[in-house]
Amino acid sequence: MPDSAPKPTRPSVPPPPPTEGAQARARLLHAALRLFAENGFAKASIRDIAQAAGVNPASISYYFGDKNGLYRAAFTEPMGSPIAVDAWPDTLPAFIELLIQSFMQPLHEGDLVELCMRLHFREMLDPTGLWQQELECEIKPAHAALVGLLCKEFGLKTADDDVHRLAMAITALALQYYVGRDVVQAVRPGLTATPRGLAATTSRLVDFAQFMVDGERQRRAAARAAAPAKKTSSPRTPE
Repeated sequence: MPDSAPKPTRPSVPPPPPTEGAQARARLLHAALRLFAENGFAKASIRDIAQAAGVNPASISYYFGDKNGLYRAAFTEPMGSPIAVDAWPDTLPAFIELLIQSFMQPLHEGDLVELCMRLHFREMLDPTGLWQQELECEIKPAHAALVGLLCKEFGLKTADDDVHRLAMAITALALQYYVGRDVVQAVRPGLTATPRGLAATTSRLVDFAQFMVDGERQRRAAARAAAPAKKTSSPRTPE
């Protein structure tokens, strides 16, 4: 009688060893980042990306599902994972420190950051929806949280334009090292070229942000103090 026991099935594409798989995925991600940044989503082909990474094109579907999944990974992963909302500090100094540190940490990746910025700029000009998603799901909520803490710091019930200006100025302290990376490299590369230099720069940016908050607090206090004086300085009516 024939053996009726079911025979074990094998996967059509066996997974590579963990170390080899991680290296292949990393090569794919780097090659995709470069080609997407240079050519855009539509013109960067699966075949070209796989060839640049030195892997079989089928590896893209294995690691990323499809071209869209690869593009999403190239757009998001090199810059690090966003901070979860439930991990945001509830005090202004701690929030500012974490915000700036999270911005500056990817600069440890060196030239990879330049490719990330080029891809982000290309996404803004030729959108696929990822930039809008990042704006709605990450940037706006983080800005709103910072604005809320600034309002609490200044004793405000609602944010005015200057609170939003300050929040954006605090964020811009770190963003300058991305959008102005070529200027930093030309003027003072040591600010970010080494782990020690980057750590010192990050620490000082946190200090600068706090100085900005202190300055805005003093400005508002001076404006409140000057407000009654304006009311009493009106000319008297003749007796």
